[in-house]
Amino acid sequence: MLETATEAGPAGVPDIVWDDVIVGGGSAGCVLAARLSENPERRVLLLEAGSDTTLAPPPQALLDAHAPVLDGHNWDHAAYTGPASERGRRYPYPTGKVVGGSSAVNGAMAVRALPDDFDAWARAGNPEWAWDQVLPYFRKVESDHDFRGEAHGDFGPIPIRRPRADRLGPLPQAFVKACADLGLPFVPDLNADARSGCGPTPTNVADRQRVSTAGAYLAPARSRPNLTVCEHSQVDRVVLDGRCAVGVRGRRGGRSFRVRAQRVTVSAGALATPGILQRSGIGDPTTLRALGVAPVAALPGVGENLVDHPAVVFWAVPAPGACRDGEPWHQVLARAATTPGPPDFQIYLLNNVATDQLPILTGLLGAPIAAAVSAMLLNPVSRGAVRLPNAHPDTAPVIDLQLASAPADVERLMAGVRLAWQIVRSGPMADLLDRVLLWNDRMVEDDARLRRAVTSFVSPTWHAAGTARMGPAGDPRAVVDPHCRVHGMDGLRVVDASAMPSLPSAPPNLSCIMLAERAAEWMDTER
Repeated sequence: MLETATEAGPAGVPDIVWDDVIVGGGSAGCVLAARLSENPERRVLLLEAGSDTTLAPPPQALLDAHAPVLDGHNWDHAAYTGPASERGRRYPYPTGKVVGGSSAVNGAMAVRALPDDFDAWARAGNPEWAWDQVLPYFRKVESDHDFRGEAHGDFGPIPIRRPRADRLGPLPQAFVKACADLGLPFVPDLNADARSGCGPTPTNVADRQRVSTAGAYLAPARSRPNLTVCEHSQVDRVVLDGRCAVGVRGRRGGRSFRVRAQRVTVSAGALATPGILQRSGIGDPTTLRALGVAPVAALPGVGENLVDHPAVVFWAVPAPGACRDGEPWHQVLARAATTPGPPDFQIYLLNNVATDQLPILTGLLGAPIAAAVSAMLLNPVSRGAVRLPNAHPDTAPVIDLQLASAPADVERLMAGVRLAWQIVRSGPMADLLDRVLLWNDRMVEDDARLRRAVTSFVSPTWHAAGTARMGPAGDPRAVVDPHCRVHGMDGLRVVDASAMPSLPSAPPNLSCIMLAERAAEWMDTER
């Protein structure tokens, strides 16, 4: 795209020095904008590359909580899934490109991570993120309509609901029964009970509609005169004065712009945030020089430590009557421990999946409706990276997930796949599945065959995190400190899933919202 003359700011945006400029209006950015603008003396600008749907009724696709949104409101990335030496294996990686980010397009699962996840963050030098420190913020986020008590919040912006056990359809009921037969008891509240078991999936849904951070946080704040939201504004880099952030540069409608700021927070997500930092001169000096960018801050962890939950999925054709019209994809899930300690797998039932939403399934299954059981490893060892092939702002990042590249992950995936296969092949489930795609008993029982199958079929879950991870100043790979401030920089933070030092044992959206609530409180007290 050719740039025209540079404006002081995007059209219609006041040319002032903003107190806070937030780059990215996703799961975290909307929370920050809403919370920081509660102070009427603080001028807040939120810049989002996608469209803003908070001033008018959102498109139905963004409201329908039945299934994730996989096109039309997404960054259409593709990721290399295998080891870096196997660049031929690519997988679609759609993330949210809309105000609300991935919270506006995901599967609406509001599942908390496990207490041990956050205690591990604390042990890695981030004591502010121990479980007893973050639980109050999980409570602040939510309004749980099913459970009360010290473990839950009553008045938060995000409604939490679960399907009623007595209203589950035939296939979810069979999944629950199969899990119980395998020693995974029914757990009514998976957000307060960290043990292994099976239960209804907590969701951020109200009246069958997905509740994103755009609707829950940002929409109620839009009438504030000190808050401005600017859509279709893609930020290229942070403007620096020495080691101090003083604004951002970007493009909107084919025109370049520059915005001045007292403080900049990058909340563009684990795939985009590293590129913004690198184009700003923050990252590994050797990498920056190869991109033609002069290094400002030597932080070699930028773009590294990329982690996603690897999963192996059994797709199947459900028997007639097994799925009911209108049922959402996600109704029940199980947690299980394949080794001593906390659960290390989540096993999902994907129910009532219309195959035209995943066109490859239509040809493979030859049926309009599919079902699946997915075994997702919660605490993978494998790490990848996200990199820029060049410094041009229109260039898509190279996403190397390196799923199951660590032998330990392969072995654990094999154990999780065997457990999930037991569920699929159990009497309650087998009676409701006409045909399972590709998999059979022989593959699962033979170690060599299963190892090859796991490494061939492992897929991402679009839960990218860790690419600007937090850690103390003595950690050479840390990018931000435990308060999400970029090491060695003034006036610059990263608040999104990039900052997570390791991946939570759940879909990360709820943890990302919690992280932003915590960071907003710190930022509010700074000035």
